[in-house]
Amino acid sequence: MKLILTSSEDNASMNIRARLLERPGWSESGSFEGHPVLLKGDFLMVQVDRIHLDEDFVDDRVRQALGVGVDVIIFASRHRAESKIPTLTVHPIGNYTTADFGGRPQTLCRSSPHLMTSALRALANNAKGMGFNVSFETTHHGPTVNSPAFYIEIGSYEELWGREDAAQAIAETIMGVRDEGHPVVVCVGGGHYAPRFTEIALARKVSIGHMAANYALEGLDEGMIRQMSEKSAGATRVYFHKKGMPKPAYRQLRERFASCGIEEISSQDLEPI
Repeated sequence: MKLILTSSEDNASMNIRARLLERPGWSESGSFEGHPVLLKGDFLMVQVDRIHLDEDFVDDRVRQALGVGVDVIIFASRHRAESKIPTLTVHPIGNYTTADFGGRPQTLCRSSPHLMTSALRALANNAKGMGFNVSFETTHHGPTVNSPAFYIEIGSYEELWGREDAAQAIAETIMGVRDEGHPVVVCVGGGHYAPRFTEIALARKVSIGHMAANYALEGLDEGMIRQMSEKSAGATRVYFHKKGMPKPAYRQLRERFASCGIEEISSQDLEPI
């Protein structure tokens, strides 16, 4: 099942939930932690009372309570940024160094490269004309879960979290995610909002897993590189945003990734969409 996790502490999450429930075909099937469980095809939607960041191992609790398998968790969430730029974001979860916002230090969760990249592409199309940027964010924050997972968010400030058109675009995106079978790549370098990785995902046949921004580069030792690969569906290729990162760091990291058996590629190695 694809598990959609919504939080009553997050008004953007509840906005997305409401737009999902406007779509016909949902049926109620029991309860989870005091809230109804909703089913539609291979989607399962549950609600929690705490903010998503605090819901460690919610997938295991769902499995135990409902007796169902969880193939992926889609966290429907708000996004906050001081820039207050209207943005709809998609990102994997985990921490390269400290765990300042949930999860565990130096621990990545399994990403869902195919579905997450599919979501970014669909969201870019579904949100056209709404005045929102659409972008990846690089891997950050918790919670810690065992299933592949990604966040999809309305940002970047409270007045936008209630925008029904943005929530509708996300609801349509969630229900349409699919595995297109493209090559899986991990990405390194540049800023938190991953403009280059977003650009490649929208233009090339690729599925992007974990991404590390420049601020996380010091955490990319051999163990973390292997985590990036193994928790990105076993990715064996890496794309570096060379123009967006310090040259000494690029030279050092390309050697480190190569020593882990992960091949550097350029955008030209990927088929256009």
